[in-house]
Amino acid sequence: MRPQFADVLPALLRAADELARHRCRFETFAKVGETVVRRTGHSGNQERQHLLEVGVGCRVVVAGKVGFGAAAGSHAAAGREAARLARENLLPGPDPLPPARLLGATAVPGLPEAGGEEAREGFLKALEKGFAREGRGLLLREVRMLDGCSTASILTGEGFTARAPACGCAIEVLIAAGEGPQRLFHRAARSLADLDPDAFVRQACETSRLTSRGSAASGGLTDVLLAPAVAAPLVEALGAAIIEDTLHTGAREPRIAKAWCLVDERSGPSGLLPLPFDGEGVASRPLTLLADGRLQERCGCWADTHQRGMGAGGAVRSTYVAPPKSGPANVVLHAIPARSPAELLQMMEQGCYLAIPAGRLRREPESGRFSLRAGAVSVRHGRFAAAHPIVELRGSLRRLLAGLVAAGNDPASFSLSCAVTVPTLLLRGLEVA
Repeated sequence: MRPQFADVLPALLRAADELARHRCRFETFAKVGETVVRRTGHSGNQERQHLLEVGVGCRVVVAGKVGFGAAAGSHAAAGREAARLARENLLPGPDPLPPARLLGATAVPGLPEAGGEEAREGFLKALEKGFAREGRGLLLREVRMLDGCSTASILTGEGFTARAPACGCAIEVLIAAGEGPQRLFHRAARSLADLDPDAFVRQACETSRLTSRGSAASGGLTDVLLAPAVAAPLVEALGAAIIEDTLHTGAREPRIAKAWCLVDERSGPSGLLPLPFDGEGVASRPLTLLADGRLQERCGCWADTHQRGMGAGGAVRSTYVAPPKSGPANVVLHAIPARSPAELLQMMEQGCYLAIPAGRLRREPESGRFSLRAGAVSVRHGRFAAAHPIVELRGSLRRLLAGLVAAGNDPASFSLSCAVTVPTLLLRGLEVA
């Protein structure tokens, strides 16, 4: 059963009452969430976890000082404790609370039907059947499923109240071939009904075979074709750098390819996680980050932006135990025009197709340089030529901005530090080693 706003209402109201009595500016944020985690190993052993998150966090402003406090629980005592901690942990600082005129809620797409345990069991069985059919010569080492829902609520001293229900799921499979490294495949969606288990297994098995054995790649700058799973962490890092305003460390504005159309789809309908308001109650709207060859909106938390003449609305807050921070929430790369992956491949005379990441993206925030290992295949005259179990993609966010040529018509969603929806990408001038 989905967590309800009423479950945490006593804590939220008590926190607000306590802070109102002390006549301070305040914001109370409550969250109640439920997540089911399923893990099945290749030997058949199963693990199931049922995780609950219930609590309230408070931000207060008193005589030029700012405080934050949080407490777990749904009863009034939790709200009283969160309010007490916020008032007792005051530090000098500017007022971080957005003015009441900015607060609001936007209509967003409704939640999908809750599938429950029957839907989870059915999906896992479909994955097993699909792998039995498609996985010849491969070992399915582990299947992981995460399915959750939550309700976040805000109540401020100015009388603003709003609720944000959300749900989502993620599926991961770990596959080993006879030779080569194990491959981890990940997809996310708003519900299990939005994921096709047969297509997911088929693509995972094909990619595992394609990159399981081969030779080392020749290094150098080249064209790269990035599968959605490889493109996603790069787009995530780029969205974070734009919203955190860290692309301007140098003297020159970055050169931006016109193929970029990157939007933080806060309110939907595109993307994985539409929400009616951001992490501090500012009404959600699409935040266009890149379009027409230019950086567009730079926004974030009210405290980070208003003194620099930038817009609020870019706050994120995944839990009640921490105050909001600036960051991307629901990043979508729109392909204009959208081309098929086969067409993108034909556009490459010589280059490298990166099919699946092999580890996490490593990034230097100060310089914007990054590296990402992946399983790959060399491309010659629009055809696959030779497989490479591990290559390393290197570059910088500035080079990434300049290099995008075209995007595919095959968007997929991923749950990383934020929600990311991205298709296959064709870029020029990145380094493969």
